[in-house]
Amino acid sequence: MELLEIIARVLASLTGLLHVWIFIMESVLWMRPSIYRRFAVPSKEQATQLKDVMLNQGYYNLFLALGSLFGAAFFTSIDGAATVLLYSNLCIAGAGAVLLISKPALFRAALIQGLPALVAVVTAFLSL
Repeated sequence: MELLEIIARVLASLTGLLHVWIFIMESVLWMRPSIYRRFAVPSKEQATQLKDVMLNQGYYNLFLALGSLFGAAFFTSIDGAATVLLYSNLCIAGAGAVLLISKPALFRAALIQGLPALVAVVTAFLSL
């Protein structure tokens, strides 16, 4: 296994685990004040109104996480796994870019979300 592939697999794994955590926050723990405030929702009333939307969004994050983790685990051993890693992480990097453009105040969150995924894509592509 070459260095670029290792970097891609590690970053894709970290990205996947991060998005599992995001799923848990959005879909399982959403109504905790410490969680919804992390998403810039100031009140329980607003969090309640967003509960169904966040549940759905959380599952999107979970499915992207599973793709990233699958791609990282089986990058060279299953046909198509590298493609799944690339696609999942491109989606995650794209979502980070959308967050940055739409809400520059969330620069840190966008960077945490998007940068590891983007580097995973670049290193995975270069290792193929």
